This record gives sequence, structure tokens and C-alpha cells, in this order.
Amino acid sequence: MSRRRSATQPGLVAGQARIPGNFPQRLLRLKDRSGLTWDGMAAALGVDTRQLLRWRRGASPSGGSMLALARLAASVPGGLADLLGEEADPESRLGGK
Repeated sequence: MSRRRSATQPGLVAGQARIPGNFPQRLLRLKDRSGLTWDGMAAALGVDTRQLLRWRRGASPSGGSMLALARLAASVPGGLADLLGEEADPESRLGGK
């Protein structure tokens, strides 16, 4: 199976996501903003606390876990910005008002 390079992002391969190096810090900011404990966050995400600990140490969440994390972040005001490390408002990224 060959991988195609993205025409808009040099060096990126279509179908691959990259977790930023500061993901553990972003996870901490999301946890703090949500008001959850680490155990509560693991329960909200539907993962074992050991899995959440692995993410805190630099492992990357995969598929369904990443979707659960994005959903949790979306339910917390400012959570997506914390998780994504950017302005979560699509208008601001597109040069809107």
C-alpha cells in the first residue's frame, strides 16, 4: 500500500495524524479545565486509569480513545483549544470575524 503526500502540507502523509510533543501538558490543561480528577477523566473517557497514565507519560491515544478525548474536550468550555493547542473557533482560523 502506497502513501500519498498531502498537496497542501509538505511532509505530511495522508491518513496519518501526529500527536504533538507537548500532548501530556495539553492533557493536564484539559483535566484542570474540566475539574475532573485523573480517575474521573479516565472514567469519562471510558479508559483504564493506567491507559491515561501512559498518555500522561507520552504515549499517543488511538482511534476510539482519541475520539472520546475530542468529545470530552468539546464538552468543556475552552477544552478543544487546550487539547488542540490553537484557537478552537473555526472562524478565527479561516480569517472570519
